[in-house]
Amino acid sequence: MLTEQLLPRRRIEALAPWPYQPAPLPDELLSSFLCRLAVGMDLKPITFLNTVFGSRKNLLAQDLDNHAPERIIERVSAGTQRSGYELADCTLPSYVGTLLTTHNSRGRNPWLLPTTIDNNIRHRFGLQYCPACLAEDERPYYRKIWRLGFVTACTRHGKGLHDRCSRCKAPLHPHAAATAIHCFRCGHDLREAEQGWVRSAHIAWQAHLENALHSGWMNLGGELLRSHIGFAIVRQVGTLFVNGRRADAFRDAVARDWGGDPRPYEKPTARQPIEYLAVEERHRLFGLVERVMQGWPYRFVHSCGEVGIQRSHAIKDMRSPPFAYERVLRQHLDATPYYASEPEVAAAAHWLRQTKGKATYRDLKAICGESRAAIYRHMDYERKQSKPSKWRSEAMASAPR
Repeated sequence: MLTEQLLPRRRIEALAPWPYQPAPLPDELLSSFLCRLAVGMDLKPITFLNTVFGSRKNLLAQDLDNHAPERIIERVSAGTQRSGYELADCTLPSYVGTLLTTHNSRGRNPWLLPTTIDNNIRHRFGLQYCPACLAEDERPYYRKIWRLGFVTACTRHGKGLHDRCSRCKAPLHPHAAATAIHCFRCGHDLREAEQGWVRSAHIAWQAHLENALHSGWMNLGGELLRSHIGFAIVRQVGTLFVNGRRADAFRDAVARDWGGDPRPYEKPTARQPIEYLAVEERHRLFGLVERVMQGWPYRFVHSCGEVGIQRSHAIKDMRSPPFAYERVLRQHLDATPYYASEPEVAAAAHWLRQTKGKATYRDLKAICGESRAAIYRHMDYERKQSKPSKWRSEAMASAPR
């Protein structure tokens, strides 16, 4: 009783449970859950959010799925009597550890499709949907996986996804729409959009990635990797098809040898993140990625060799290349000359003297590569020199002490 008297009355009222307390549906986005919550209490989403959190800061001008402030999670948790962890799992940062290594709440993240909201309007097509799924749902809602860049098809129905209204081409904005199944701009029923069938091999490959997302492990070329490492490799391979001087030739080589659509992608800048591409463009892109990554890494290495992609090109813009990726590049695509160490050159010279009687420059270079200074220090001259050569003088001067 004493505790209740000490607490502010307004705080007690603010944390009172709401009359409608639904549970998040499987893989539901937080924004979709808030819309269903508002509709269940016979309110518009904007009215509901302004009533609960105030109208000074418009929450619909934010991407709540990408970054939900802690106060929102706490209030919705108290109102619905659901765990805060359950609600946080409806947001995109929950992919840290399986898809992402870290999450940037104020910038773009690998694989997460941006919405770019300005003046309460979404300018990018960051929310995808499957018309067949929305038509089947008893309570239509938007899935968290529909915000991921590699997801371009519905593995349940075997059909391609949409990322805009099929009539007016506007991005999806469920908060401002009459219902979750209608376009906010023209009111068109999103469930009526036509869907094309997708190749079974592509569906199987995307299902493989989705399983890795859920299990935390990815099988890549017979090697079991942590899923976030595997996804980093898949994304980098996809980037090679989109950006760089060799992207066009790489697409042509893969399409010629393994199939796929090599047409260039519509992008306003020379180097653009793959998450900024439209869903049709990304579907063509991952059709090539799926083909070239079969039997990893041999198809990839073959196609890279055909167009001159070396290690330096294959890791461009990649801050921390995973070891599993680096190992493939070092073994097959590394054009860096090998510089043998001092003990290696000495051992090679000793072996040549035992087998050939003399350690010449040519024989040592064939064994030790470009270690010129060490070779000059350990080689045997074929003829006696009255004065040491410039190279030998410099090599002896730089000899390790």
